Amino acid sequence: MPSYVLLYDRDCGICSAFSRWIHIVDVRGRIRFQSIQSGRALLKGVPEERMLDAWHIVAPDGRVTTGGDAVPTLVGAFPIGAGLGHLLRESSVLMRQVHRLYAFLTRFRDQLVCRLDAVPPSAGSSR
Repeated sequence: MPSYVLLYDRDCGICSAFSRWIHIVDVRGRIRFQSIQSGRALLKGVPEERMLDAWHIVAPDGRVTTGGDAVPTLVGAFPIGAGLGHLLRESSVLMRQVHRLYAFLTRFRDQLVCRLDAVPPSAGSSR
């Protein structure tokens, strides 16, 4: 059973593409992926009106981190990332950069659509 849950907005192209990429990289299957729309119950303490503003990570201990603050938790979910996750979390300079990058992506999330599946599977299978 995966230890972490990554909750993302299924209607956001960037969120969906990022989740697919993380799924590919997660070769040990430690992260479970769920849309925010179907996983609201996991987001205790996150106001309903703020749930779709960012992606969220639920750690094995139930702790929820959101947006840029979730990056160290996500990095720490990978076996070689535990030390880096801790380093990020403890460095205000690095976290400031993480938050800047996250803010940039969310500012343009309606304009930047990363489509990894440009051709629907049924349209490309005429064999």
